[in-house]
Amino acid sequence: MNLARLYTHLWDFSLQLYQQPGVETLCLSIQDGWGGDVNILLWLRWLEQEGLAINDTRLRLAQAYIAPWRTEIVEPLRRMRQHIKRHYGTSDRTIEASRQAIKAAELQAEQAVQARLEKLARTWLGSQRKASVTPGANLTVYARALHLPDDKVREMLEVLIRA
Repeated sequence: MNLARLYTHLWDFSLQLYQQPGVETLCLSIQDGWGGDVNILLWLRWLEQEGLAINDTRLRLAQAYIAPWRTEIVEPLRRMRQHIKRHYGTSDRTIEASRQAIKAAELQAEQAVQARLEKLARTWLGSQRKASVTPGANLTVYARALHLPDDKVREMLEVLIRA
């Protein structure tokens, strides 16, 4: 079965969360300013709701699990899309159509990342009972790994938990 069809709970959750006020801005600021991964952020919040607390070891395993696809596919597509916008703008319809096609490919590649993250989480969730996870607990593990300053951690928790 196609992973994109089998593992869509995280994707659906992420699409809904990302549209909430302040979430996109926050996620992109952590990505661009601190080297964070938006998919990891959304996945960690989803895990909290699924009842799976994460630790440093599982976080590193997840990052390693998605790293090749992220670095070889997602990031080059993102850089190409951003380069086109920066250097060619969006006013030329044919160039913008190309940029939009790259954006669609990037989004599809992001969905593949999330399918892999959900698959990994399902293996962990299958080995334990669903538990109550304090909102923000998983996000805090990631904030420490990124060495986010306290004010950024507070903003992240406020925006992602409120949403």
